[in-house]
Amino acid sequence: MPMSVTGTKPIPDERLVLIRGMSADSRGFSFIELLVAVLIIVLLTGVVTLNVGRGGADLRLADEARYVANLLEMASTEAGLSASDHGLLVARTREDTTERYQGIWLQRFDQGWASPRVNADIFAPLDFEAGTELVLTLDGQPDIEIEKYDPELNPTPQIVAWAGGEMTPGVLEWIDQKTGEILYRLEWDLLGRMTLLPRGEAEVEVQ
Repeated sequence: MPMSVTGTKPIPDERLVLIRGMSADSRGFSFIELLVAVLIIVLLTGVVTLNVGRGGADLRLADEARYVANLLEMASTEAGLSASDHGLLVARTREDTTERYQGIWLQRFDQGWASPRVNADIFAPLDFEAGTELVLTLDGQPDIEIEKYDPELNPTPQIVAWAGGEMTPGVLEWIDQKTGEILYRLEWDLLGRMTLLPRGEAEVEVQ
């Protein structure tokens, strides 16, 4: 049986095994092991950051699509109450070198289309989410080219909610400018009933 340091008292076998185990396990990490651990942490942090960022953008886009759907329904209701056509003009806009889209809410007056006078704060111009391309399709009409908004031209909205309670049936799609993937698809019928299609697939009725 091994002796103690002083040589006066033997060390029990079970204590010797414990001491040897502690010396083997307490040697610490090598430099390479530390580098590998740091690299793994950095990679995991990057993945989490990307997921959180994309998730935030998806949430904003979902809110935007639902907001447009709700405002179109409200415009249809307002058109019936005021006996005056309302509409949404989807136009291009530019911020520095970035091209974006804007929604302009309009009301038909005797002199032509202009900004609504009732609920003007609600029907304020809408800036669409950056990084998306909008594609607008209306039933029975040729391909629509979304152009830059010029108030001097007194433009007519593409989507019209008629005073009689009907709306131009159509589809508005949000397309990822980098991948070309459909992010959201908003459909509505002649009666203005809205349907949201995330990724153009799963159907969710707008309440």
